[in-house]
Amino acid sequence: MRRKRGLFFRKVRPGVALLAGILLLITLGAICLLTPLATSATSDISFLDSAFTSTSALCVTGLIVKDTATDFTFFGQLMILILIQIGGLGIMSIAAMVSLLAGQGIGVSQSKQLREMFHGEYLRESRHVIKFIILFTLVFEAIGAFLLYIGFSSEITDVPQRLWFAVFHSVSAFCNAGFSTFSDSLIGFSGNGLVVNTITGLLIIGGLGFAVVANLLAYFRGRAMSDRKVRLSVQTKVVVGVSVALLVVGGAIIYFSETGNAFAGKSLAESISLSMFQSATARTAGFNTIDLNMLSIPSLFIIIIMMFIGAAPGSTGGGIKITTLAVLWANARAIARGDKDARLFDREVSSLVVRQALLVFTVASACAVVGLFLLSITEDQSFMMIVFETFSALGTVGLSLGLTPVLSASGKLVVMVLMFVGRVGPLAVAYGLVKASKSRGIKYPSGKFIVG
Repeated sequence: MRRKRGLFFRKVRPGVALLAGILLLITLGAICLLTPLATSATSDISFLDSAFTSTSALCVTGLIVKDTATDFTFFGQLMILILIQIGGLGIMSIAAMVSLLAGQGIGVSQSKQLREMFHGEYLRESRHVIKFIILFTLVFEAIGAFLLYIGFSSEITDVPQRLWFAVFHSVSAFCNAGFSTFSDSLIGFSGNGLVVNTITGLLIIGGLGFAVVANLLAYFRGRAMSDRKVRLSVQTKVVVGVSVALLVVGGAIIYFSETGNAFAGKSLAESISLSMFQSATARTAGFNTIDLNMLSIPSLFIIIIMMFIGAAPGSTGGGIKITTLAVLWANARAIARGDKDARLFDREVSSLVVRQALLVFTVASACAVVGLFLLSITEDQSFMMIVFETFSALGTVGLSLGLTPVLSASGKLVVMVLMFVGRVGPLAVAYGLVKASKSRGIKYPSGKFIVG
């Protein structure tokens, strides 16, 4: 019996086990949030609302149907924070461990490739990967909490409350969750440069991905020690380059679109800070320092695009991922030039990676269309609100134009599924739900198709 049970677990795909674990955590979180200890005396929360909150927290989204600040007690907020930390830290750790464990069961060359994903001698074993992720996360969350504690001093005089709010927002920001213990998110701190810039920094660092950060640390450490053996990987170059480009372009579009609109009367420095913050938070964070309903259509449009793109793979963020965008662009450029293979930074992109990128983009687009269609049936709201809500949930962002609190029961279920798919979809593709390509030994004759 024991032998059969062991054989059964070996046959279970890592992706399936990962999905099962996430569903179990969501259920446990919903049960905890449903208890009287977690909700305030004036809060009337149903199991659907608690399940929605649990899903949003574990999928590090930030969409809320209940006000985190007023409807949940300290215990309830603590449960939400734990779910956020598990969603941001735990899923990354599990993904990394599954990758390395999977490498032990395949060939030497493939195993070497998996180890090289983590850049550096100290990250070549699974325990070192997990150790690095945890240490990296806790260090930056502690730094963020310290800076936010100082930044909140002008508004929160109670020391224990200020400390709790600082820790909560630091973890929520680093994990790109967007949950806030303020009912208006960070609108009340829009003029506080320390708070806004600290949150922006945490969002960016959390969205880079631990593999990229590990490579950057190893690279700069090698430079400092005059050791030039460690080089920046192609993934690091792509992630950093595209992240900077998206941040600057998105911030510039928002700045010029809102100079005479939402930013009217604000100083140049404050307008730039708010523009960069909104550009950063649009890529899966969910905080806002201004009422989004005040933004113009061009700003909302670029935010929707940024929400769909998301952050880097292996990070705390969601979306189709920066590398997917880069691979699709490289493939399109190769086709336009008549090149046989796509290239990025003088490195060939394999056809398998191109197909995976196309799969992620196609599935995400299909989910967005289906979600948009279903929400247009269940919700009697403006089309822009529904589009924004759909891409925010699918990109695990958490920004909303006000639709989330008034969602119908059916709409809540649709959004929950979108958040779940948006968070675990890329992991499912990467860790076993999608079958690996194999040669069938049969080659079919070519067919002629007209496209375009």
